[in-house]
Amino acid sequence: MIAKVCSTFIFMVLMGCSESKYTSMVKKELASGVIHDSLFLGLRLGQTRKDFFEICWNLNREKMVTHSEIFPFVKYPLPKKTTSDPEKDMTMLFYGDFDEGKTIMTGMKLQFYYDAWAIWNKALQADQLLLAVKDSLEKWYPGNDFIRVPLEKDSTELFVKVDGNRRITIKPLDDNRMVKAKIDDLRYVLDKE
Repeated sequence: MIAKVCSTFIFMVLMGCSESKYTSMVKKELASGVIHDSLFLGLRLGQTRKDFFEICWNLNREKMVTHSEIFPFVKYPLPKKTTSDPEKDMTMLFYGDFDEGKTIMTGMKLQFYYDAWAIWNKALQADQLLLAVKDSLEKWYPGNDFIRVPLEKDSTELFVKVDGNRRITIKPLDDNRMVKAKIDDLRYVLDKE
């Protein structure tokens, strides 16, 4: 229910920009007929809920993922880059978003944080992490760049990227540790929003 309300809110905000850059991008990308369903770790948009849990169970047995301290998310320590600063190691939490019948995965909720986060370390706060998350998502899911979409009710902005049927949003910061994002399959969510 919360996911549906959040998804509806995001859509209303994005659509409220009349024929905005966002609206034009969605129309163009959906008209292209290009389908992007691959996510990560063998997960795909359109999989069943049973497939989601089975894949996560197998990844857990392989010690690639574990349960998160934030229910119901799955915890995935992102692979470390050999050239990167160990202080910048990141963890991604994820959990599938399912249709009303709870059978088909229509999206994926994501949360990112630096493993070494500390309230006094300004370099590891969410405003700095946001740039790294945006850069990573653009590398993992090539295509269009993120655009900034201002929210009507305040001065915050949403980052949005649409490629074919796949929409990725990075939400405005509401926590100085985490950056939250969402991947949606517009074939499932647009008519529900």
